[in-house]
Amino acid sequence: MEKIIEANHINKKFGKFKALNDINLALEKGKIYGIIGPNGAGKSTTLSTIMGLVLPSSGHGSIKGHYFGSVEAKAIIGYVPEFPSFYSDMSCLEYLVYMGQLANLSYDESLTSSLKWIREFDLQEHMLKKVTKFSTGMKKKVGLIQALLANPEILLLDEPTANLDPTSRYEIILTLKKLVKQKEMTILISSHVLTELETIIDHVIMINKGSVIINQPLDIVLNQFNLKHVLVSCSNNEALIAYLKDNDFHFALEDNVIRLMVEDKVVCKKKIVKFVYENDYDLKLLQDDHISLDKLYQRFMEGKE
Repeated sequence: MEKIIEANHINKKFGKFKALNDINLALEKGKIYGIIGPNGAGKSTTLSTIMGLVLPSSGHGSIKGHYFGSVEAKAIIGYVPEFPSFYSDMSCLEYLVYMGQLANLSYDESLTSSLKWIREFDLQEHMLKKVTKFSTGMKKKVGLIQALLANPEILLLDEPTANLDPTSRYEIILTLKKLVKQKEMTILISSHVLTELETIIDHVIMINKGSVIINQPLDIVLNQFNLKHVLVSCSNNEALIAYLKDNDFHFALEDNVIRLMVEDKVVCKKKIVKFVYENDYDLKLLQDDHISLDKLYQRFMEGKE
């Protein structure tokens, strides 16, 4: 697949604080990438560096062969910051048409594109009102429309669904899926709403303390975890835990359920059943552990993996 965004050994310091630590990324065309991590992990700095708003302290990156921040790179990017700003004296339509012209569209092209996306996001009744009077959720929509006006090949979105009602979030998710399918657009989303993010992304990038700790297709990450974990509980968990310790099993106790990390689930289950049966305990739970992106994130951030 074509690599549309590449970052090579990107480091960024703000004074003595190292915001990014040797970031390496290669994003393919036509996929949705989710970038996740705690506050201060480096997510927004990564997006700003790709956009060219922040210059790296060392390392380099490119978009379709053009350096981050170059005119050629910016021409194919649509960017929505977490907190977009708007001109106080402009209506929604005026603002969008003006921003479209700044993106090198003619007046007619900008007006046509603005009206198309206003209809897509159901803002017709508000398009002549001042954007600064809009709710936070409506401002998010206007920011996304602005990013889409010039038909970019890449979208960089920082918390695009934060503070939106469920209906508006669903509209944006459907629109993003449609853009990737119809236009092979590449989308990089930073978000804390992981249950929602899991439904749309193809690839997960997890950052902590400025370093990438996961960079893989989402299905591979979740399958790798699920293939090695079993949940078990019986009428005497204390005895079962003693047995597991004696036999060098790797496990953790969570809410009175034992979570085992094993190489062979079949062998593990047979040993558990045999132990429970021979000691006349009741087996309450024995099943594969199926993890979500949200739970996986919690385990990594809490140091359980």
